Amino acid sequence: MAHPLFLIIGLVGLWIGSGLVVDGAKGLARKFGISELFIGLTIASIGTSIPEISVSLIGALDRLKGIETSGVVVGNALGSILNQVTLIIGLVGLFTVLTISKREWKREGFSLLASLGVFALVAWDGYISHLEGFFMIIVFIIYFFILISSEKRAGVIHNSKEKKISAFLMILSIIFGLAIVIFSSEFTIGGALELAEMWNIKESLIGIVIIGLGTGLPELMVSLRAVLKGSISFSVGNLLGSNVVDLLFSLGLGASISGFLVNSNIILFDLPMLILMTSVMLLLFRTNLKLERKESLILILIYITYVGIKIFLRL
Repeated sequence: MAHPLFLIIGLVGLWIGSGLVVDGAKGLARKFGISELFIGLTIASIGTSIPEISVSLIGALDRLKGIETSGVVVGNALGSILNQVTLIIGLVGLFTVLTISKREWKREGFSLLASLGVFALVAWDGYISHLEGFFMIIVFIIYFFILISSEKRAGVIHNSKEKKISAFLMILSIIFGLAIVIFSSEFTIGGALELAEMWNIKESLIGIVIIGLGTGLPELMVSLRAVLKGSISFSVGNLLGSNVVDLLFSLGLGASISGFLVNSNIILFDLPMLILMTSVMLLLFRTNLKLERKESLILILIYITYVGIKIFLRL
């Protein structure tokens, strides 16, 4: 009886925590006259990527102890991005039409594809070295400063109610909300895994679907709650920004400590598929600079097809 209860507690925590993150982010955006997209691309995307960052750091430290964790770390980073550009964006897109400006589409589309290009460059020989890990971090820092420099202040919104709330409380709301989201994600995925084992679900399906979706739960819940609160640009920013964080910062951070091996299946199958899926997602967004529900369904079907191929070919 405890397993379903853990799952329920985790889902409730995800909903409450994501609400605090969105409210705090919207408050900051209004107080300082910055866009919600920028908050999503920076603060929220880094916060919701904490699970991937933790996996990379712990995996790197274990590797220094002689425990081979490269497959888990690299697979988790790429799997998280793949889930986000197909399944998670698709699920969020079922609730509303996701929109983005032409300037933002060009900037974030280029940043995402460039990040994949950087990964392909450093991983092509089957190993991401210490120096290459530092290089990935430097590229991420450059990306971060480009975001800051390109964000033009739109002017503070005159809202007396928002003015009375201090920036400290808004930041505290974001931090506390992210902590609840991360903790609740662990509860949710743990309960789901134990239920899957009780129901004798195949191990491969557990790894690809449940764990894969589990690592993306923070992004999914924060972005979904943002959409339901009318903050579509914040949702889009969180989803796109998290991919760059996962690929460059979290993976680069771990690689700078211990280096990581990259399996040939990832280079020959998963990476090309990820580049293809990312390109399809960006092209769907390019149509009228929005992602409608039918296009969201296409992304979900692409994810299901990918999972089916992985299971069938045992890749």
